[in-house]
Amino acid sequence: MLEPDRRRRLPRIFQDFLDNKVSLAELRGMSRQKLFRLAEAGHIKFKYGRADEAEKIFEALLILDHRNAYFHAVMAAIHQKLGRVVQAVVEYSKALQMNPKDVASFVNRGEIFLRNKDFRRAAEDLRSAILLDVSGRNLWANRARSLVIALKRNLERASH
Repeated sequence: MLEPDRRRRLPRIFQDFLDNKVSLAELRGMSRQKLFRLAEAGHIKFKYGRADEAEKIFEALLILDHRNAYFHAVMAAIHQKLGRVVQAVVEYSKALQMNPKDVASFVNRGEIFLRNKDFRRAAEDLRSAILLDVSGRNLWANRARSLVIALKRNLERASH
């Protein structure tokens, strides 16, 4: 038999889950540390070219915690690596909704737009990444700066 505190807490936490305030991992009592150990394993697989295995890990992590911006960003990178640009843009967009200061997601999504000749959206994302790094120390923002310079040169050549 459930004690009174637990009996009151269970419906409340379940309602929070239904209202998208709590993840499945939180509902099940999984620690963030355990989730991040899994994410680390998935990231290592991705880093060493095992994107299919990494994808399975991050699919599971997104089921457990769909509100985690990092999980969405890595899933986007996996989609991008596998050539699924539409899914990559969707995942980067979700990551940025949750963490609007994610420079890497802006740069990666901007690069997808650039490769698909959507120059306006590419410029917006690259500009956002650059503005998040006024010191000029973030490697991702510096990549955005390089892409903007290359884009300007290409546009200048095309207009001549």
